[in-house]
Amino acid sequence: MDLNLDWIGDEEGRELVNRFQEAYMSGFLPFFDVDDFETIIDFYLDGNKIDEAGIAINIAMEQHPSATGFSVRYARYLGGKREYYEALELLNNIELIEMANADVYVCKAEIYSLMNKHEMAIEEYKKALEFTENKEDLLSSIAFEYENKGDYLNAIKYLKIAIDENPETEHLLHELSFFYEITSKEEDAIEYFNHYVDKNPYSKLAWFNLGVFYNSMELYEKAIESYEFVIAIDEAFASAYFNIGNSYSGLKHYKKAVKYYKETFNYEEEDALTHTYIGESYENLEDMQNALIHYNIALNIDSNSAEAWVGLARVAVAEADDIKAINFYKRAVEINPHNVDLAYDLAIVYMRNNNLEEAIVLFENIIDQDENYIDAWINLSVCYTSENNFEKPIEVIEKALESNDESASLWYRLAAYLYKNGKVQQAYYYIEKAMKMDFDLHIELLDYLPELISESRFTDLVYTYKNS
Repeated sequence: MDLNLDWIGDEEGRELVNRFQEAYMSGFLPFFDVDDFETIIDFYLDGNKIDEAGIAINIAMEQHPSATGFSVRYARYLGGKREYYEALELLNNIELIEMANADVYVCKAEIYSLMNKHEMAIEEYKKALEFTENKEDLLSSIAFEYENKGDYLNAIKYLKIAIDENPETEHLLHELSFFYEITSKEEDAIEYFNHYVDKNPYSKLAWFNLGVFYNSMELYEKAIESYEFVIAIDEAFASAYFNIGNSYSGLKHYKKAVKYYKETFNYEEEDALTHTYIGESYENLEDMQNALIHYNIALNIDSNSAEAWVGLARVAVAEADDIKAINFYKRAVEINPHNVDLAYDLAIVYMRNNNLEEAIVLFENIIDQDENYIDAWINLSVCYTSENNFEKPIEVIEKALESNDESASLWYRLAAYLYKNGKVQQAYYYIEKAMKMDFDLHIELLDYLPELISESRFTDLVYTYKNS
């Protein structure tokens, strides 16, 4: 029997379980009353200590053979052993005798959930609601079953009902916020949390979530106002200062952003991410010296902060030091090899330095991971134009179009290469096709082929589609 009881959070329960375990290991078991045994068994079952739960249940039933409360716990034990049908059979038999026992339905629901039969689990939880006064836990369990089904709208519905039962249940506010986020229901979330803080004005978590959703809608002033309410309630709520910094950054008020990012350090340990954001703010203020200071502090805290290495790389690019930039970007890519945007930025620096072989490798790797990365396709094609031979670039763009035929940029680029390759008639066919898709992007074509502006055929097309 495992004597490590760190998994038990309740000190009184820990003492009781410890007394039981020591007695069991000594071979002499004193008498425990029914309530004590139920506490011991529940601790084991809740802590997923299934074998220990089985031992405790057997001893409990020996000492209290007439007690009925252990039967449901034995069914939970069977569920933990994955003996689901045996557990359900036992529970069905108990239900015939104790039809008003909510624990029976809850246990059946838990078993069905383990079997991934979430609709049946929901049905049992709803039965249990009829026979208990503590509805909050059951309603939240129903919500999580709907989550397991991928039915987030019903999950939101039942979490809201659960919160109505106990508005101070903060962990459910976290869950509700998560469901609103993954369903992109930001406006609904704002409406809900505004209503919630009207009734519960001292809920710092509700104000915080309201700020998060205002920020996601780019309503930065309202987000800041919500976070300031958080700080008024709890001045040591570090995340509120951090998020105010983010909102000021969204407003491009970078000096204020720096102030609030730094304020977080009064209430929690300095961390790499916050220093990186401070560095980005200084970078946006074109204060490269302070940007470098904070990126380096971030790396002193966490040398594997890809974001900080990227910050150093951007500063190096701004200072026209591409050699340093390449080294910094390479370090970031090593840390986060699946981040195609980092690889793309590194490839662009390679291109600018005419290191086309390295750039091609990176662009091809990006496309392997994301065939819809249009800029990677276009720049890969550009790498092959260095010898003024357009057959390979045409081949690249045609390949890109196999999975991205809705991209006007690719059709314009194909037209450009065909024009350069002397296939003017084909080029104009694709220019017109691209203009029908997105007229405004013809500027990209003119950037590559400025001579078109002097061709009446091209200007006629511009006139036609500009006014269509």
